[in-house]
Amino acid sequence: MLLRLFLPLLLLATPTPAPSLPASFVPPPILMYHRVDVDRPADRVGRELTVTPAQLAAQLGYLKSRGIAAISMAQLQRRLESGKPLDHLVVLTFDDGYADQYAYAMPLLRTYGSRATFYIVTGEVGRPRHLTWEQLRAMESEHMDLAAHGVFHDDLSRMTPAQQVFQIDDSVSALQAGLHERVDSYAYPSGRFNRTTLQIIGAAGVTLAVTTDPINVLPPENRFEMTRVRVRGEWSISDFAAAVQSAMLRLRVVFR
Repeated sequence: MLLRLFLPLLLLATPTPAPSLPASFVPPPILMYHRVDVDRPADRVGRELTVTPAQLAAQLGYLKSRGIAAISMAQLQRRLESGKPLDHLVVLTFDDGYADQYAYAMPLLRTYGSRATFYIVTGEVGRPRHLTWEQLRAMESEHMDLAAHGVFHDDLSRMTPAQQVFQIDDSVSALQAGLHERVDSYAYPSGRFNRTTLQIIGAAGVTLAVTTDPINVLPPENRFEMTRVRVRGEWSISDFAAAVQSAMLRLRVVFR
C-alpha cells in the first residue's frame, strides 16, 4: 500500500541499498524446480517442468554424496551477511506453489537434510492443485523459506508501474501477514522484468530476487536479477550432475 502512495517518487529513486551485503559476490548455483509428481504431464512444457520423486531423490542424493549442501535463499542471504564461504553449496528453489511440492518434495528434503525456497503465487494459495495456508505454515515450521512470486503469474515487463507495484507489494504483504515472517526474496514470473521492476522490488523490502535464464539480465547483474539453472524433467542423473558441475565452473559475479 505504501509503495502505491509514493510511486512517483519511487520511480525517480535507485533500488534500496543493502549495506549488510558485500559490494559484490559470487553466489553458488541456484537450481530452479517447478512440479514434483509421480505422474508426468502429457504436454511438452508440463513434462519439462515436472520431475518425479525418484528423480529428485537421486539429485539430492548426488549432491549429498559430493559434499554439496543444498540451502535456501534465506540461508544464502545469512551467509552473505556474515561473510561465510559459499563453496560446496547449491540453492534449491521451487516455483509456483504447487501442492505436489508439499506431498513429494518436502519428505525428500527432510530425508536428505536439505533446505529450499518455495516461491509462492499468493493469488493461487488454496486453489486446486496449489498449496494451502495450512501447508505453508507447516513448511515454515520445518524451516523452509517461503518467498514471493507475484499475486498472479503474470509478466511484470508488460505492466504499468502501478500494476507492478500491486503484484510485488501485495504478494509480499500477503505472505508476511499469513506467515508472520519477513519475505526476503522474490522470483519474477517467467523470469521477466524491466528497469522499473528493479526499482520497485528494492522499495518492497526484499533483499534478493531471481530470474530464470541469463538472457533476462540487464547488465551488470545485481542482487535483484540473479540467474538460476532450470532443472528439466527429461534429465538423467548424469545430465543433472553435468549441469551442476557446469554451473559451478561458470559462476557469475553479482553486484549489490
